[in-house]
Amino acid sequence: MFFKFFSVLLLALMLSFDVSAQEMVKTYKLMIFGDSLSSGHRLPKDDSFPAQLQKALEQKGYTQVEVLNNSKPRETTAGGLTRQAAALKQHPNGVLLELGINDVFMGVSIDKITKNLSDLIENFQKEKVAVLLAGMKAPPVTEPAYAAQFSEMYASLAQKYHLIYYPFFMQGIFEAAGNQILQTAPYMLSDKIHPNATGVELTVKHILPSVQKFLNHQGIYPQSKK
Repeated sequence: MFFKFFSVLLLALMLSFDVSAQEMVKTYKLMIFGDSLSSGHRLPKDDSFPAQLQKALEQKGYTQVEVLNNSKPRETTAGGLTRQAAALKQHPNGVLLELGINDVFMGVSIDKITKNLSDLIENFQKEKVAVLLAGMKAPPVTEPAYAAQFSEMYASLAQKYHLIYYPFFMQGIFEAAGNQILQTAPYMLSDKIHPNATGVELTVKHILPSVQKFLNHQGIYPQSKK
């Protein structure tokens, strides 16, 4: 009788452990922490970068990854710092950090942008949140020396903090346009600044290998393929 009871109890514990393990596998939270380029500005929710990335990851078998949209239109690096503590309360496991271009539009110094991004990265890392850094490029009208320093800043930060690095968040769009800014119109909204649904699709397709590398680096691998 005791043996039968013990066997039933052991089976229940094993099933419970199996369910818990499955739940743990499904709870990797990847937060998108950026500005309007990654927030889904003026797009239906399903067309946004986080939603399309979620779908692309699921199609690759990363069914345990939940993509969180914590991007905000017009966000700067300073603004990101002010809301970082609230974002951390969502308990992300990893973050795709995409900030800096709005600082350029506001004429913020490279030193200040670098300091803010450094603080953001360090704060995430202190909370054991892995960071995938997505860089940007300054617009063609930007003063050349400033533009060069801006691009180099992301690579330097990635090297300093040992981050997986994606150099240019909009690369998918620009490659489709032959790297000609005047040819990007089919992939942009009427404001010629933010990607439309097709532009987001191109962005996701191009950045996806880097996101997979980032996840794999943390021991997160495909579970199944749809």
